[in-house]
Amino acid sequence: MSFHELWLLLPVLIISLGIILLLLQAAWRRQPKLAQGICVVTLIAAAVALIWQFPVGVQSITLLFEYEPVGGFFSILLLFVSLSVALLQGVYMGSYSKMPSTEAAEEFYLLLLLSCLGGMLLTMASHVASLLLGLELMGLSMLAMLAYNRERRLALEGAIKYLLLSGAATSVLLLGLAFLYATSGSLVLSELMQMPNGGAMSLLAKSGFVLVIAGLAFKLSLVPLHFWTPDVYQGAPVNSTLFLTSLSKTAVFAILIKLILIIPQDFEADLIRMLTWMAIASMLLGNWLALQQQSIKRLMAYSAIAHMGYILVAGIIAIDIDHSLVLEGASYYLLAYLIASILIFAVLTLLSRFDDQHDLDELPQLQGLFWQHPWLATIMALAFLSLAGMPITVGFIGKFYLLTLAIKLSAWWLVTAMIVGSAVGLYYYLRVIFALFAPLENSTLSAPKALVTNIWITVVAASLLVLGLLPGLLGNELRAVLGVG
Repeated sequence: MSFHELWLLLPVLIISLGIILLLLQAAWRRQPKLAQGICVVTLIAAAVALIWQFPVGVQSITLLFEYEPVGGFFSILLLFVSLSVALLQGVYMGSYSKMPSTEAAEEFYLLLLLSCLGGMLLTMASHVASLLLGLELMGLSMLAMLAYNRERRLALEGAIKYLLLSGAATSVLLLGLAFLYATSGSLVLSELMQMPNGGAMSLLAKSGFVLVIAGLAFKLSLVPLHFWTPDVYQGAPVNSTLFLTSLSKTAVFAILIKLILIIPQDFEADLIRMLTWMAIASMLLGNWLALQQQSIKRLMAYSAIAHMGYILVAGIIAIDIDHSLVLEGASYYLLAYLIASILIFAVLTLLSRFDDQHDLDELPQLQGLFWQHPWLATIMALAFLSLAGMPITVGFIGKFYLLTLAIKLSAWWLVTAMIVGSAVGLYYYLRVIFALFAPLENSTLSAPKALVTNIWITVVAASLLVLGLLPGLLGNELRAVLGVG
């Protein structure tokens, strides 16, 4: 590997250095606040390095990775999410000395950096080996984060379910990649779907790609592979749930888009049909099941299913029309989803405690939150309005992008499903908002005073409004950032 290739890997190397420092720190002197500081500084340094040398074209880093604008943008989103989780974790764990699990408090930040590293490698993958490396590094680290509070029965139960089902999904993905390798003779992602002598895709190759889509659909919680999501979301510690619903979805969607963009023309019609029904089912079923939930974490699980269906619309459109428009729309929508998810789970994290058996996430528990913590209730209300796609929020711009693209494609079934799903979603999002501003019934809600964390949450909330009121601040630059302008 040349020095130039190492230089392109600078953000990844910074994350790796942070992991080594955390290992040495845990061996030398256990101090959770020090571990949190190392983690936060590492993530900020990696983000600065990535922005400083942001890719302007596609550059290969050996056979395994490629440094390109779309992957760079998705990596920034991963660092943004990881920084939010790192800042919230210290507040969530509170007084470390009171908890029986605190001998492993520092390891959370180690797992966080490992999972972030896996996600970044996944967005840069250009070979099956690097794809599997990133996917497994991210998945196994995240699995440990889901079961991190081993005193909680539901956390262990959810982690075991995720382990077994995720392992099955990865096996399906591997089988699909094996079929594609058997027909193409190559493990490079851009050549996986290329048939010998330029022929049409064989039945074996088509079957392989369907299996790959199924494996990735599990990671994205798309119907009909969504069934694990609500139990895992509810059982996991709330801050780990934020990491699962944001980082893993972002990284896996990046690789899904990369594979969809290289699909041969003779398979496009069948793939569009399959993905269309998957997207429609996710949008409608996810929103419908969310109507019945009293737990905010389960509600967000079903909401995530619906939103992944919305984002999948961009993948469907990518097959048929201008790829640059699709990348722009999908990136903006994903950014809007991440901002809203961070704010909602941040409020739940501030109101919950790591050493309790259950996080505070039941709707009756949040009733009247505004009268005790007006700022937290306002932030949560804005986040739910953004998920609903209300004007003046960044979520409205994201849905506007996708609707415009779907109408341009004349995909009326998708447009109808998006509108119906959004209407249903608006109902249950407003139900939560009404509860936040209802008369006070629970007077025991307390939130810790954490200056840096609260400032960060305020900045994220401000971005939700600023990008909604002035979408041109990012919209005019997004095509250039993604390298599609």
